[in-house]
Amino acid sequence: MKQIEIFQDKCVGCRLCEFVCSLAHDGECSTSGSRIRVYRDEEFGNNRVSTCLQCAEPECIEACPSGALSRDPVRGVIADPDLCIACEACAAACPMSAIHFNSESGRSFKCDLCNGNPECAQVCSRQALVVTEVNSGHSPAEVARLSAEYHSRPVPEGPNLKSPFSWEKGGQAS
Repeated sequence: MKQIEIFQDKCVGCRLCEFVCSLAHDGECSTSGSRIRVYRDEEFGNNRVSTCLQCAEPECIEACPSGALSRDPVRGVIADPDLCIACEACAAACPMSAIHFNSESGRSFKCDLCNGNPECAQVCSRQALVVTEVNSGHSPAEVARLSAEYHSRPVPEGPNLKSPFSWEKGGQAS
């Protein structure tokens, strides 16, 4: 199975990955339709990329009461919009906040690895996104480490922070 390795320190925030993702899936360039997200703190210049880690033991699948999420050997964890009941339990369970909802349809969507050939990684000139082959996805310990790393950069809350996450206050941006 493939997964997308994210090198946060290499991301320059161009958001090309978001645009190519939404174009490939929805036929339009729209960050709201992207399965990968880049969040930027304008004050400190930090970028954080969020997409599905393709966990070995996906908490999102366990949390879904309708069975809308399953694992596909090529596309990783996938969402079936016809089974989704829009309860958002999967989004709450995801350690990377990588499951999104279409407000018009009321259905979830997430990275499906573009049928094994992720478009986002192909257009990332800085190699912040690299496709790797794995046996079973990230282990629970690796997911915990990556999630902690992702959420650990302390920046102040405020109007310049364009992110859905609760960041710690009082830290230094690096």
